[in-house]
Amino acid sequence: MQRHLRVGRDEFGVDPEQTQEAIERYDEGRGLIGGDPNKRPDYIRWRPIPEEQPYFRLIDISAEKRARLEQFLQGGNKRKEGKPEGGDGVERPLEVEIGFGNGEFMLGRSATHPERRFLGFEVKRDLCRSVVKVAQAGGQDNLWISDDDARWALPQLDLAGQVAVIHVLYPDPWWKRRHQVKRVFTLPFLDLVCELLIPDGLLHARSDVEGYAEYIEELVGEHGGFSASDPALAAQFDADPPTRREAYCRSIDRPFWTMAFTRHAREGGHPRLAKA
Repeated sequence: MQRHLRVGRDEFGVDPEQTQEAIERYDEGRGLIGGDPNKRPDYIRWRPIPEEQPYFRLIDISAEKRARLEQFLQGGNKRKEGKPEGGDGVERPLEVEIGFGNGEFMLGRSATHPERRFLGFEVKRDLCRSVVKVAQAGGQDNLWISDDDARWALPQLDLAGQVAVIHVLYPDPWWKRRHQVKRVFTLPFLDLVCELLIPDGLLHARSDVEGYAEYIEELVGEHGGFSASDPALAAQFDADPPTRREAYCRSIDRPFWTMAFTRHAREGGHPRLAKA
């Protein structure tokens, strides 16, 4: 049964202590949904993922599935001058969606762009199971998904400078003060995005919380690794199926904000205060 969607609050608070903690303890896994998988008690065992599905969990992936995943991430063939290519020698751009929810956007976009590869992350395992079934039923072979927290998994996948677009659509605002450390948008997260994107790659974000959209723009500007949001670049995704959240917003005439930031060259990452 799907959870009923709600409008949520109008105000969006940013607590400096929570923001600082998110930076200082990022490398410890602070804020990860479900915590660091390596630190989970032995008695916690998630439902096994069928071996044949393009769906993985790094903590218990088999060697054979890991090899298939790596082949997919390299474009199905090889790298040439740092660019992934398919078996026909044509470059197949890689897009990543973080928090795909019910998968409407990713499933629709991957179906209409078979020349591109898609890697999706969603920590809710029941949603992952539903999405992978739809993808397999539709014969889509350009899509893999994971129920890992993307902030933990992506650094382990050898994708530096290989991702064309990263989508973060309607991320959880985590309203409560004590939960703000879980917000995906932090300076260390933007470091990761910068590392993954190709030069001139895009960070595509959307939110129906005005304060969160403003915060994202301010944070990206502070980071220094991206150009300002370009409405023309953001508009290229308007023809893709909306997420469930966006469809709900449209149905009640609730405004939402779309952003697209272009990665540019930047020396180094944001300095960790914990390491200063």
